[in-house]
Amino acid sequence: MNKFFLLIVLALFTNPVFAQDYNVFRLKNGHTVVIKEVKTNPVVTIDTWIKTGSTNETNENNGVSHFLEHLFFKGSKNYAPGEFDKTLETKGAITNAATSKDYTHYYITIPSKEFDLALQMHADMLLNPLIPRKELEKERKIVIEEIMRNANEPNRVAIENLTSLLYTNHPYKYGVLGTKEIINTIQRDDILDYYNKFYNPSNMITVIIGDIDSEETLAKVKQQFKSEYKEITKINKPKEKPLKSQKRSIKHFPVETGYIFIGFRTTELDNKDTYALNVLSVILGEGRSSVFYKNIKDEKKLADTIKTYNIAYKDDGIFYIYATCQPKNSDELEKNIFDEIENIKTNGVSQEQLNIAKNIIERNKFYNEESVTNIAEQIGYAFVMTNNTDFYKTYLDNIKKVTANDIKRIANKYLAKEKSAVSILLPEKNKEIKISDKTDSNKKADLISTNNTTQKYRLPNGSILLYTPNTLNNIIAINITAKGGILAEKVPGTSSVLASCLLEGTKNFSQTELAKYIEKNGIKLKITTSTDKFTIDTLTTKNEFDKTFVVLNEIINNATLSNFDIEKVKNEKLNLIKKNNDVPLNIAIDNYKSLIFENSPYITSNKITEQYIPGITQNDILEYYKNIFTPENIVISVNGNIEKEKLIKNLSPIFNKNKGEKFNYNNFSVQKLNSQKTIIHKTNGLKTTWIVAGWQVGGTSELKEYATLQVIDSLLGTGMSSRLFKNLRDKDGLAYQLGSQYIPNILKGAFIVYIGTNPESYDYAQKRLFEEVFRLKNEFVGSKELQEAKDKLLGHYIIGQETNLDKAKTIGWFEASGRGYEFDKQYTNLINSVTESDIIEVANKYFNGNFVLSIVKPE
Repeated sequence: MNKFFLLIVLALFTNPVFAQDYNVFRLKNGHTVVIKEVKTNPVVTIDTWIKTGSTNETNENNGVSHFLEHLFFKGSKNYAPGEFDKTLETKGAITNAATSKDYTHYYITIPSKEFDLALQMHADMLLNPLIPRKELEKERKIVIEEIMRNANEPNRVAIENLTSLLYTNHPYKYGVLGTKEIINTIQRDDILDYYNKFYNPSNMITVIIGDIDSEETLAKVKQQFKSEYKEITKINKPKEKPLKSQKRSIKHFPVETGYIFIGFRTTELDNKDTYALNVLSVILGEGRSSVFYKNIKDEKKLADTIKTYNIAYKDDGIFYIYATCQPKNSDELEKNIFDEIENIKTNGVSQEQLNIAKNIIERNKFYNEESVTNIAEQIGYAFVMTNNTDFYKTYLDNIKKVTANDIKRIANKYLAKEKSAVSILLPEKNKEIKISDKTDSNKKADLISTNNTTQKYRLPNGSILLYTPNTLNNIIAINITAKGGILAEKVPGTSSVLASCLLEGTKNFSQTELAKYIEKNGIKLKITTSTDKFTIDTLTTKNEFDKTFVVLNEIINNATLSNFDIEKVKNEKLNLIKKNNDVPLNIAIDNYKSLIFENSPYITSNKITEQYIPGITQNDILEYYKNIFTPENIVISVNGNIEKEKLIKNLSPIFNKNKGEKFNYNNFSVQKLNSQKTIIHKTNGLKTTWIVAGWQVGGTSELKEYATLQVIDSLLGTGMSSRLFKNLRDKDGLAYQLGSQYIPNILKGAFIVYIGTNPESYDYAQKRLFEEVFRLKNEFVGSKELQEAKDKLLGHYIIGQETNLDKAKTIGWFEASGRGYEFDKQYTNLINSVTESDIIEVANKYFNGNFVLSIVKPE
């Protein structure tokens, strides 16, 4: 549809434009509304995009868009401060906002039965914010804390340095967060003035996707977003001149890893070159078959991480290359990056590279659109950046049109070395240093049990299959859960090394061939390990089903696991640990992990595994590989549009080779924590102090305790309606980031609370953190607050079961952990059964003086 026709249709403010089963409306007050019905799950997303961000800011108010984003949650005409978060989160909503250079957007994802309330509160927040002075001053501290926290994150520092090289005139030079000095002094009148300039329905796009009725929804939006039309003053922005020579920034920072960002200015989103740039980004840096991964990371081992991103703005764009490395390799890495770009500029790319990249883009979009939140974000982003939905509608068609000549042309047009900016961070200490066996066909899978969604089978090889047929789409999700995980290790770190090695090559595929096969066929594969399980998660489609099982068979039965690959992965793991230690919060968490399950198989600290990884041998890996995929230890959960007989036929032979011992969780134990353990880490130049406190709790077999701890987590530190957020963040202004987390392991779990605060507030913040935890031991939670915590928890659970893979993973783990796949149906009743007395009983049982306290503070 051409733009002229679209504008004519939009002028008829209630007539929809039909495009890919969503409707676009333009209301009398200028408000653009996009509505799409998705009936697959009882969930709806409301996402409003405002056409303003840091690009409309100045030297005097830089950061006001982001500051205002925070202040919207601090009270409106009809809702008191904190009521928005508290009310919606108690209904299970996920609410958040994001500020960028060209836009700000606010969204709510919520069970669809609560849609009317969510829409009412959403509109009131955007149209009638109060911005009380008291709340403003408290939030001012929070935003400054966020700025200070980012000042310690190397990725943030490096990319801000890069941006300052690329933009000196255009407002894209401004950081979204602003500066401490501006946020510390900006006045309420200045904030309101900015709000009044840009926050009007005529400058808004509201996208509503999910389990709703389009006609009813449009009527409700008209009712809630009542406002007069207002002309938004267009701001003339200075043009940015092209770079004529390379700009560089090399900084030294308290890190152990080298960080390299290379950027080229490109073009705005609404430009046909964007499609070729996106394809080139995938060819260069997405996936294991990409140019940078294969030639620089895998073969030459110059990078620990290397990726590319094409970021298109409204007026311009940046093609990023991001890499981390050992500091000694930074010069050679940079040279090789530019060499590979020059090769493409001279020789172009192959048709195979082009096809794989297009397939990755297509499948990523296909898988993402299983979630209403993702659909809303894609449509909203396209509309706010281009003023229509054409980019969203025709995106894949335009990607398919990209040719090898287009790739060569845009590489030469945009990626000239003399037009690049290079931002490098190096350690301060470097300142002076420049499927096989077949199953007997007579054997059949035995049906063990069934419910209205899932059938449980025992396959001939002894593994368990959970089959959940689903014809709503052609996505097939496969979750393979092997019992054991870290528990099954003899040497710490073995399972993590194996997880990475499984894609390094097999008997029938080299690493490059395997990567190409996976990416060419649109298969998504993720291999992970955790305390109690080793998992392979796979996304595919009906057409690629057979090819997917070729891949799974190769990984499970034919992995090469050569000494060369093992040593390479071990080095990557050690380098990643160094990189993680560049972030202060990671240090605090890792120090906590080193003590909470000390001297037990559950210890997952990088500090510990770093000691053992160098000594891991090929025999350690092979022994673990043999044992972890023993059929009796496997639960396979499949959700999707695939015939049962075909599924069983493909699955049955895969695990036959592995004849290890049957795994039993009861053969392991975790030492009880019998005292307080404190670990303090001091770092020069730190602008935020981090406090992490953790207690051991019971395992998941104690179902009532498991449910009670989940409710306590919801009540205490999950989201903006939680006690920690309301009392320590909102009332006391102590932190930008804080919360709680319950880690439900099988043998013993953990419950942590954490806060990042100004170093001057450290003692008070720690005192208040423990006061909120210990209140649970002595004070009954009110019935209303308790029910709200349950509703929030259950709402998040519903939203967390949106995709086929979400559902497959959930019941797969319930089955493997001994609770049974039907625990999915019992979960709601179990959570609702938690009483005020249960909370006091569990809090007194576990929240005692035996805990781990991990602190990271300034030197």
